Amino acid sequence: MPGALNGIKVLEIAQVMAIPITGMLLSDLGADVVKLEPPWGDASRHTMQPVLPGESKSFAVLNRGKRSISLNLADERSRPALEALVRWADVVLVSAKASDLTSFHIAYDDLKQINRELIYLEHSGYGRKGPMAEQGGYDLTAGGLSGLMALIGKERNDMPIYTQPAVLDLTTGVLSALAVCAALLTKATTGEGQRVETSLLSTAMFAQANVAHDFPAVEPNFRKQFLADIAEAREKGAGYAELQSLRFGSVRRQSAGNIYYRYFRTKDSVISIGCLSPDLQRRFREALEIEDPRAEPGFDLQTDEGFERMKQFVKSTEALMQAKTTQEWIDLLLDHRVPATPVLFPEEAIDHEQVTANGYMVELMHELLGPYRTFAPPIRMDATPTEAQGPSPLLGKHTEEVLREAGLPDDAIAAMIESGAAGPKLPS
Repeated sequence: MPGALNGIKVLEIAQVMAIPITGMLLSDLGADVVKLEPPWGDASRHTMQPVLPGESKSFAVLNRGKRSISLNLADERSRPALEALVRWADVVLVSAKASDLTSFHIAYDDLKQINRELIYLEHSGYGRKGPMAEQGGYDLTAGGLSGLMALIGKERNDMPIYTQPAVLDLTTGVLSALAVCAALLTKATTGEGQRVETSLLSTAMFAQANVAHDFPAVEPNFRKQFLADIAEAREKGAGYAELQSLRFGSVRRQSAGNIYYRYFRTKDSVISIGCLSPDLQRRFREALEIEDPRAEPGFDLQTDEGFERMKQFVKSTEALMQAKTTQEWIDLLLDHRVPATPVLFPEEAIDHEQVTANGYMVELMHELLGPYRTFAPPIRMDATPTEAQGPSPLLGKHTEEVLREAGLPDDAIAAMIESGAAGPKLPS
């Protein structure tokens, strides 16, 4: 059966991760996604786990199910091809700074003149407005600016550690696909296209929804005091680890004593425990045969004595968890209906029986890389099934095919390829 977006034509003018993920998800949903690459290809073909010239593992997994067309947008002779593609497309996905969009004449106002009903997704690092609008952005830089990197709290040698996976790229890709689907639904009822905007910075602020906020009416001094402490420490030349300790030390003591939603070392490895409801927390205590001091009448976490008792409570629970193996704890906790799983490495997880039972991995066959396994479409739909529509494309493989579908005559296509305005040219 066809997918939910069967018949929708998407032109992707984007590189690396965030918006290529959007294109991949739309392809999984049934859309015909054409990836427009420069003659030398998407940068991720060469820099993100490369295995062959012009082919990388990251490109292969994030660009499945697409067709590739190669155009040099800096060459005016490619313009007829671009305009034909814009007329052909229902959706255009673009990731670039505003000045680049203007320079290449691919801004929304430019393309809207070609296709009045176009849905145009514009992605940037930090948003279209403001003093950083013209700066390039990546997952790492947006994570640093937004506070997300500090929130993760990992550091080594007095420096923050960049963590994988690229959460902001992945989340932005999903949010952008959601936005495109909403715009398509609107177009189905109104007949009108529109511009849709996403950015890594907006995603980062969204991803910190439970911490990136300010409640001055109920916490008038909390944020103000923290900002003053941080400013003073920076002025004195404090290192990153010291700044981190200030941040986490200023968080309210209610966060102390966490034994219910965390990882524990066991006798042989590590286990994850998830108990967010009072009932689950009660069952966890029953399984471990422990009592939480916070349940005692008159207990006050805000006192030094109460705070110290909670620290000791956590230490004793940690010691208890090391008395059994991970599997022994899982068996016991599941008997008490407490969510618990082992902590695995990705190399182990792809063969886990639960992953296999649900078909969460899929095998694809690449022309050069051979068979490879990657994640299956993360969304399942009964009436309009999702499907990985094939492996990632070779650079420019579908240039002639797609341009013909867009209405260009063969002689015009041949002339573009001969001139170098179209067709791949891998760096030597």
